[in-house]
Amino acid sequence: MKNIYNNFLKKHPLGALYGTLLGIIAFSAALPLFSAGMWDAALVDLAMAAILIILMLKRFTSTVGHHSFPVERYAAWGIIILANILALLPTHEFPGSLSTAFAFTLLISALVLYFSGRYFALISVIPSLWCCVFMPYHEELMLMFSYPLRLSATVLSALVLQLCGMDVIYSGTSLNLPSVNIAVTDACSGINQLDAFILIAFIAVQVLHKKSLWKFLHFAFIVPSIIIGNSLRIVITVILFHFLGNTVLQDFWHIALGYVQIIFAILLFLAIGKVFSDTDSKREKESK
Repeated sequence: MKNIYNNFLKKHPLGALYGTLLGIIAFSAALPLFSAGMWDAALVDLAMAAILIILMLKRFTSTVGHHSFPVERYAAWGIIILANILALLPTHEFPGSLSTAFAFTLLISALVLYFSGRYFALISVIPSLWCCVFMPYHEELMLMFSYPLRLSATVLSALVLQLCGMDVIYSGTSLNLPSVNIAVTDACSGINQLDAFILIAFIAVQVLHKKSLWKFLHFAFIVPSIIIGNSLRIVITVILFHFLGNTVLQDFWHIALGYVQIIFAILLFLAIGKVFSDTDSKREKESK
């Protein structure tokens, strides 16, 4: 492993520099999560950062000696000016404080653009955004995503229950039934599993697809998978409540149905990936 790293360092010193820089940023961003006791989120975020950085560095192995053009260097200076403007914006409250994180991302992109050109600047954007924006504001962004996920799952589950002939009305993220009111809270939104889901989904699309278009389309199905999985959990909870009563709302059933939600969402995501893979294979055969 040491020889591989030294060999890469000699052939691609700039790539090693970019990877090391992003790695340091990712580790620094994970420290507050470790301190807050969010070990699972920190480890998942670090694993995702490592995969993104490795994929970025993989591109360097096929482009030895690539340099930027003068126009790209001028563009890099323009990005630096834009980054400075963002850094001067008010940063008192979230999401306003994101301007500094985006400014840092732009600075890294400008660095890559200036020394290595637009191709590597583009492939460095996603790992930079993950390390500089998502990880430092992990909890804030998760809470921001939580409400749309909860609202969508509540509406979908209410429609399914109404189709099943149940008297149910939804208000915001709450379901009102004749015998019980069920509130879909942050913990029930699927947001706690989103980190791990993103990691699993990203690995899956890398394995299942070769073309970037199919990877993107499949990866975009993460949110619908979580919403549908959460809706299924809510529907099953309501149905079981009619047979078992308040027992279903206790910890055991709540945790068990949470696992059902995760498993179903993952299986649904993988099934969609199979559809994309089959379509991709058919197009390849037709092109031959």
